[in-house]
Amino acid sequence: MAEARRNWTESEIAQAIELYLRTQFGRIHSRNPEIIALAHDLGRTPGSVALKLTNLASIDETLDRKGMSNYSKLDKAVWETFFDTLALEAAKLPPGREENRRFEFADHSQGAYQADYAGTSTPRIVNIRQGQQMFRSMVLTSYASRCAITGIAQPQFLVAGHIRSWAQDPENRLNPRNGICLNRLHDKAFEDGLIAISEDWQVLYSPRLEATARRKMEQIQDTGLFRLPDRFRPDQSFLKEHRDHRFQQ
Repeated sequence: MAEARRNWTESEIAQAIELYLRTQFGRIHSRNPEIIALAHDLGRTPGSVALKLTNLASIDETLDRKGMSNYSKLDKAVWETFFDTLALEAAKLPPGREENRRFEFADHSQGAYQADYAGTSTPRIVNIRQGQQMFRSMVLTSYASRCAITGIAQPQFLVAGHIRSWAQDPENRLNPRNGICLNRLHDKAFEDGLIAISEDWQVLYSPRLEATARRKMEQIQDTGLFRLPDRFRPDQSFLKEHRDHRFQQ
């Protein structure tokens, strides 16, 4: 029997947004186990959930490509509320130490991460761990779980790091455009200002890098260019600030 047509609620849309943000485009289909699981939880078909995720792509202004254009006004409103709430909740998290806020890769392919919402309509990240998981999921998914400089895809080597530090800009702590996916070596070099990203996406090396270290880092880079993510391209103003104030020239 075909699924009875019913409107999506705000809570259901919020859960679809959370899944969209941590699902690579090639996996937005009705056979994806996470889409099947959410469909089961919502009492919907996997096809209808996959379609909702596809429609959400047309709201996502960070995409080079768009999804279908028949998203609802409620979809748009919940999308905006989701990111507004994410920024507000991020600002409430403790400052901590920067080295503790560079998030390693975790495999959520079996749905281990579950969003938590307060009430039935407004999404709310309720604790530090969930906020970290959300940021990491958005960043790693955007980069297809590959280092943006070397292309390394070994999960244990990957870090979702911040461009603007955790303490520096509370409202952008969980902003995926303030995140980049790097391997541990290049993440540490970026954090310490030994490498930077130029306006035209070149990888810049500080003259303070020891010659052998630089040569070996260049040997393992992919193309010499920063590999752009599928969505949530790094904010150029954040990268410029990093070059101006943290990059050691």
